[in-house]
Amino acid sequence: MFSQPKEAKPIDSPDSSTVIVDASNLHPLHSRPKFLTYLVGIWNRRHFIIADARGRSFQSQRDMVLGRLWLVLSPLLDAAMYGLLFGLLLRTSRGIENFIGFLIIGVIFFGFIQGGLTAGSGMIRDSRSMISAFSFPRASIPIARVTRQFMDNSLPALVALCAALAFQWGNPPGWEIILVIPLYVLIHVFALGLTFIMARLTAFFPDLRSLIPVGGRAWFYMSGVFFSVERFATNPTIQDIMVANPAYQFLQAVRGVVLYKTVPTMDIWLTLSAWSFGLLIIGLVFFWQAEERYVNVR
Repeated sequence: MFSQPKEAKPIDSPDSSTVIVDASNLHPLHSRPKFLTYLVGIWNRRHFIIADARGRSFQSQRDMVLGRLWLVLSPLLDAAMYGLLFGLLLRTSRGIENFIGFLIIGVIFFGFIQGGLTAGSGMIRDSRSMISAFSFPRASIPIARVTRQFMDNSLPALVALCAALAFQWGNPPGWEIILVIPLYVLIHVFALGLTFIMARLTAFFPDLRSLIPVGGRAWFYMSGVFFSVERFATNPTIQDIMVANPAYQFLQAVRGVVLYKTVPTMDIWLTLSAWSFGLLIIGLVFFWQAEERYVNVR
């Protein structure tokens, strides 16, 4: 009534379907690669990064009636508001040659610097569907965003220069104005470093997104955007702190080459380059250290 059980075949039987796989070159899908390998991966995706930035550039205001015109109108309206409140009512314009040009450059170019804070805020959480679906260097996301800002900001920068020079009619710019180009590049390199740092911080501490606007406004008021630091910061220690602020140094350098035909000294160039590339390296390493954790962000 009971059948005899069949004899089990040995593992090394010719009929065995065992497959031996060499796992020495396999690695977890979302692991963190070595830093140099990571950089190579970013470089290999440079064409995609540039194409993505081009495709999205000048599109932030596409749903509005005036469209791209708001890229210019928004910073000019901000400059007009600050000029009315501080320049006219509080008299911060006293002692500043071409205050309107001084203010327009300050408001618009500080916006480029501050863009590093706002661009990185919540970036990883907003991109988590793509991060979980594909394996790629996550640093490509901040780089693409700042590349897009680099393109978007070119129009407001040109308007800022033209408007600032229009208010000193009869005093044409010198050859020094060409130096705005390397300063513009350094500003966005600096902003990219900020973006890396804020992208990682807000990925794991989302409450920081509520504090970033507060910090941005404090930084705005400390950077001499609409007043002379030398006139209002009478305490030597406070003045030294405000002058050491990289945003202040960038604004002063841009105003100097555009309005006052002064070439930044070698010390200033070295300082601005150190701030820009130093923050970029620190930000990239800081961002890379959490590479494998971004896929778990919810």
